[in-house]
Amino acid sequence: MTVRAVVFDLDGTLVDTMAAAPQAYAATVRSLGGPRVSPGQIVETWHIGPTPTVLRHFLGRDITDDDLSCFYDHLTSSVTGVRPFPGVVPMLDTLTRKGYGLSVVTAATRRAALCTLNATRLESYFPVLICGDEVSRPKPHPEGLLRACLLLGADPTDAIYVGDSEVDLHCAVAARVPGVLAGWGGSAVRARTVARHPHDVVHVVNAAGR
Repeated sequence: MTVRAVVFDLDGTLVDTMAAAPQAYAATVRSLGGPRVSPGQIVETWHIGPTPTVLRHFLGRDITDDDLSCFYDHLTSSVTGVRPFPGVVPMLDTLTRKGYGLSVVTAATRRAALCTLNATRLESYFPVLICGDEVSRPKPHPEGLLRACLLLGADPTDAIYVGDSEVDLHCAVAARVPGVLAGWGGSAVRARTVARHPHDVVHVVNAAGR
């Protein structure tokens, strides 16, 4: 195996949004007349699809453009203080310097993903960004991950996918892409290959190329 591309999940993997993003959802649901929901309840539903799908789940109705604008207002405010996890930027610098193709595959909409990437100054690292509103089937279906590999010019077996959830790992299996658990954010998920620190991803890539 020769790794040519490294694909990442976004929330909870590259950036510590596991408080900010759920709070933005919960505030949006409440302000639009929906029930009080906890951040934990929001996280449990992220796998069902992008923002409109999650909001529809809690509000029980179709989502309008005004509803989405309300969410993005809350999200923009919530991610102002969000930062990449410690060690993420040096890891991305190393992978970029070594010539690996980098991508993000996320369940978030493109607008939400760009909001987070811009706030954390990570957008320039990722020439390929695949978002939840750009695929017909969300993770763990491999559609988004396979598209990222195609756009990076890499065979799935020559890529790795780094994520913090079971959904990410199942997506990797479905795409036949080796999966790496991002363990630095406190994920309790069990996995065969775990990166305890972002730089461990570099070690995994180096070891795969031997």
